[in-house]
Amino acid sequence: MSGKSDRRSTGNIPFILTLFSLSAFGLLAFRDPSGFDKDTALLGVLVSAMILFQFYFLYYVFRGMDEILLLMVDTLAILGFVILQRLTPTLALRQAEWFAAGNIVLFLAMLVIPHIRKPGWLLTPLMVLGPAIVFLVAFFGEKSGGATSKLPIGDFSIQPAEFAKVIFIVVLAYSLEEMQTFRQRIPALLFAMFSILGVAMQKDLGGALHYFLVFLFMYYIATSDWLVTAAAAGAGIAASVIGYHLFSHVQVRVEAWKNPWADVGGKGYQVAQSLMAMGSGGWFGMGLNLGEPYAIPASRTDFIFAAICEEFGILVGGMVIGLYILILIRSMQKALHAHRASDTLLASGASISLAIQAFIIIGGVIKMIPLTGITLPFVSYGGSSMIVSLSMIGIVEGVSVRNDRTAREEGQGDGTDEEKSDEDEDT
Repeated sequence: MSGKSDRRSTGNIPFILTLFSLSAFGLLAFRDPSGFDKDTALLGVLVSAMILFQFYFLYYVFRGMDEILLLMVDTLAILGFVILQRLTPTLALRQAEWFAAGNIVLFLAMLVIPHIRKPGWLLTPLMVLGPAIVFLVAFFGEKSGGATSKLPIGDFSIQPAEFAKVIFIVVLAYSLEEMQTFRQRIPALLFAMFSILGVAMQKDLGGALHYFLVFLFMYYIATSDWLVTAAAAGAGIAASVIGYHLFSHVQVRVEAWKNPWADVGGKGYQVAQSLMAMGSGGWFGMGLNLGEPYAIPASRTDFIFAAICEEFGILVGGMVIGLYILILIRSMQKALHAHRASDTLLASGASISLAIQAFIIIGGVIKMIPLTGITLPFVSYGGSSMIVSLSMIGIVEGVSVRNDRTAREEGQGDGTDEEKSDEDEDT
């Protein structure tokens, strides 16, 4: 069947999201101490217009797109815009710019992925480029929070390890698809090892853990080789212990995780403030613009989840976690329905990457695991993170589009065969 009649309808959900966006920004504009803030209201209109344009443009351009997945991502992004406007209006405007840039990358990924067969000769240069990027930052990057993960460019800085994630997933997806024996997989294993080592040399153990877990999941999905997977997991645990003894800032974070109240004015200050903020918000929150989320250290980046819980409540915090779980589930469904092994690995790698990143940072904020300095996808402030996170969704949506196209082509083929068979029987 052609046209849009056979596609799922999302009803008024996009307009409900924009209504929430306009209401939240309107509330912030009216509650400004100096009077009605026109800039806040205009940003709310801009964000709402971007969400509507993005959704309906992609919906009508790409048949087979998972619109529910995109709406869940947009929900998280809107929540991030609102909290950033509450904390630092200038950063909210910049985040909107990064969101626009990220949607361009999202569109390009959805355009390219359905047409890629094999990267061919590009695979080897990408295997070199990925580790080279992270090693370059390790030696020439800008130190921040104990890690050397940023590269200054003019008036702002980028996190190349974020962009290298895309290369990491693409290389593993296409290389593991073709390499059937352990000997053939050695180049992919070396690529993963050097990529993880480069991030570890930046003293960004949270980023290294993220890379490592993505590799473990993708390798096992591709090979079902539990022996190598278990050996790699053991090596990762040993490396974590070594990293703890080598890097002092890691020791500080572990001590803060074990008992933040032992040194609440020093090592445990960040985690303690985060826990108190979430506790003061309770189940339903203190209300937008009524809490003190700016008192939480790094509330715009690492601890934005705590700021959300303080003003919107733990129930909304649970909803945020639920959205990440649903994003993972829907993305893995696309991976399972893929007709190519590389598409399965691409979609699963991208979705697992987002889920692991969300788990690591939320786990650190709620004191489930030691805190690591990574961003909450689609929500935390950060241009590199926003662009890469949207590119990951672009990969999943691209696989979804190809799944739909392949299913329609097979359906048409089946119909033709059946008609031909009926004609033969009539004859």
